[in-house]
Amino acid sequence: MKSYSLELRRFKIRDVQFGNATAYANGVLTIKKSELLKAVASERLRNYSVDIARPGESVRIIPVKDVIEPRVKVESGKFFPGILAPCDCCGTGATVVLDGCNVVTTGQIVFYQEGLVDMSGPGAKYTIYSKTCNVVLSADPTDDLTHAEHEREIRMAGLKAAEYLASCVRDSKADLIETWELDSHDSSKPRIGYVYLLLAQGLLHDNYLYGNNIRTVHPCILHPNELMDGAVVSGNCVTACDKNTTYDHLNNPVLKELYERHGKELDFCGVIVSPISPVLEEKERCALGIANLCALLGLDGVIISEEGGGNPESDLMLICRRLEQEGISTVLLAHENCGKDGTAQGITIVTKEADAVVSAGNANEIITLPPMDRVIGVSSAMNQLSGALENSLKPDGSIETTYTVIMDAISNLGIMPLGVETY
Repeated sequence: MKSYSLELRRFKIRDVQFGNATAYANGVLTIKKSELLKAVASERLRNYSVDIARPGESVRIIPVKDVIEPRVKVESGKFFPGILAPCDCCGTGATVVLDGCNVVTTGQIVFYQEGLVDMSGPGAKYTIYSKTCNVVLSADPTDDLTHAEHEREIRMAGLKAAEYLASCVRDSKADLIETWELDSHDSSKPRIGYVYLLLAQGLLHDNYLYGNNIRTVHPCILHPNELMDGAVVSGNCVTACDKNTTYDHLNNPVLKELYERHGKELDFCGVIVSPISPVLEEKERCALGIANLCALLGLDGVIISEEGGGNPESDLMLICRRLEQEGISTVLLAHENCGKDGTAQGITIVTKEADAVVSAGNANEIITLPPMDRVIGVSSAMNQLSGALENSLKPDGSIETTYTVIMDAISNLGIMPLGVETY
């Protein structure tokens, strides 16, 4: 039987600079811009640019498409299985991680379905990406590209950039090494699984599993290491605050928490990945498939996280009701849209079986963001973002908007910097 033991070799990045060669030394990543652009070049994109945004700088990145943590397999020098790398090494072996550095892709693809990241000011505390050194990659499409082709080209450019950057430390000594493996299972502990729902609604609301659009996939079981090693890539143009970026798939805190509790409080038995379709028949098919897999694994309970909001909440409730009726306990993770004063109904549909729901917060609360000294991207995109108020962008460059436009501000995975305290 294949043994899943994943070694993450972390290199702590405290600064990123441009220079004459792409290299890493003493916490500083130096990038040769011309080599990076060569690594991501495509005949279907033009007017490439690369910028650096550091924590604390007066910088706004807008519109943001995806965030990708640079990684590469030590043995092959490749990453993102099924897309840039072979599939057979995913979840095992050694992987290099540039910890504290991200590739951020930008571009007006579906216009309203992107977001922003402020590197300082009040908006910075609502996104984890304000705490990382961000290599911001942008390019314009050629005239003949459709929105879908534009999204694919930008997605591929971001993945190639992340792989390229991580390759410079492939043979270096890491600052920290983590080993992730599910060791022996304890039959005396409750058997717990994780149901990981991924948007698969078409119209650029898509994710990719081993390079295949998740729309084509029936619910399936994955080892958690596969998710931590690049098996899922975001191709999603959806509301910024609650989309799962590629970074989120790689660093899912629910997986890490279940790993930490494995063998102590529970027996972590694996992940069930399933698409979120907009079609009721497909939702019911996936709920049945998930229930069958839970029974196959002999699970006592599951954690279920959604991606997006509104329509996906019906998937949450369908799955919750079926599993609870079959004797499998559920905990749901979801954000709310309660209106700016928090008094509206936060979730569009509920079922009585959903008696354990963790809220990621209210995406409709209003925030004022001050002007930044530098904008990477296009400020005027602000008024087109999902969740923006009418005339959100003010003449002085300040913004009045909702949390909805901030990347990962109300994350259904709980990967945002905010939390709660029990008194």
